[in-house]
Amino acid sequence: MKNLKSFTKILFAAVLITGFSVNASAQKEEKKEKVAEELKRPEKVGHSATDSYVDSSFDLYEKNQELTKKLGDLKNHAGDVKSIKSDLESQQQDVTGLLEKSEAVIKEAKTITPKTNSLKAVKAVTQATKALNATKEALPGQIEQIKHSKGCFFCSLNY
Repeated sequence: MKNLKSFTKILFAAVLITGFSVNASAQKEEKKEKVAEELKRPEKVGHSATDSYVDSSFDLYEKNQELTKKLGDLKNHAGDVKSIKSDLESQQQDVTGLLEKSEAVIKEAKTITPKTNSLKAVKAVTQATKALNATKEALPGQIEQIKHSKGCFFCSLNY
């Protein structure tokens, strides 16, 4: 009887711990999904350097998202593999160049008056930099996906 009570307590504790860890894992997944949803092109702020940086960054990000969709269906885009790979390699250079400019653009955005416009500009640059970082992180995997895709003659060629 005493062993049964001990066993029941241990079992209850194990179930409780498992429930908490599953819940924590689900919350982490929700946070990851929310980050992806936040990457939306902000409105123009009326400052040419900021707007140019934001537009260039989100143009790259959106183009990369389109290429991601094509990579998900390589069999139907086999003829486009060479241009997709070329686009991805070009994006690597463009992302690097824009990320190098981000600090200067933020400094300039902080000098905009009135302060409310400055805050809006800094927020837009921050969003653009997040989009660039997401693109930068995706590129190596996308290029590898092309190199290692199976079942696709054009995909397996080394371009």
